[in-house]
Amino acid sequence: MALDTLISEYPQITIKIADMPKGLSGLYFDNVILLNKHLASNEKHCVLAEEIGHYETTYGNITDLSDVRNVKLEKVARRWGYEKILSLDLLIDCHNNGFWTIEEVCFHLDITPEYLNDAVAYYIQKYGVYKIHNGYKITFDPLTVIKNYELE
Repeated sequence: MALDTLISEYPQITIKIADMPKGLSGLYFDNVILLNKHLASNEKHCVLAEEIGHYETTYGNITDLSDVRNVKLEKVARRWGYEKILSLDLLIDCHNNGFWTIEEVCFHLDITPEYLNDAVAYYIQKYGVYKIHNGYKITFDPLTVIKNYELE
């Protein structure tokens, strides 16, 4: 799933590429998402997933990160983004299409290696070191997919 595909899934949101303050990658407010124009395409894709996660899961102004509730809402949006653009089904798709290395997976999914690492850390926290999903065993460390796997 590339940046343009993700954008096309949300026609109700206005997405603008903008010159943003240093250190700010993206911002969601009132059905508008701003993405920093200085980001590479794969970085924009990762940021967009999180900002759409805010659209899907959070509410109100959560910019004050000294408030623990806002930090939790940031995490919810980020995790939503992981599951959207780096879902277990997409990991299986990468395997089935011969994309096995970190570089190949990142290129195929248009994400950064840092995003992949963060998503894998989230999946380890959620599932443990592996997950059986639709007949595949997905091991998160190291990231591997085994087809036709049944529970032992």
